[in-house]
Amino acid sequence: MLAYVIVPAMAVAGYAGAPLWVILFGVAGIASEGWWSKLQLLRQQPRQPWSTKVTAYFVTGILGNIVLSAISYGIGRMVRVAVG
Repeated sequence: MLAYVIVPAMAVAGYAGAPLWVILFGVAGIASEGWWSKLQLLRQQPRQPWSTKVTAYFVTGILGNIVLSAISYGIGRMVRVAVG
């Protein structure tokens, strides 16, 4: 649900002309929602070991979040250029 707030916020940041490093805040916000619950499962019994499968899901999830934030930021920039 947090992603529904962050993605439009990234577009607004792109429209407002915010620097590119703002994308990292979007990535952190989107990733914190999904991965917080998954990391909590590692603490509960029975404990699941951190496997290469979990690592692969973590890396692809972060890459997906980067792409999602960058695309929404880019759309905001394109709207800014189109509007003038």
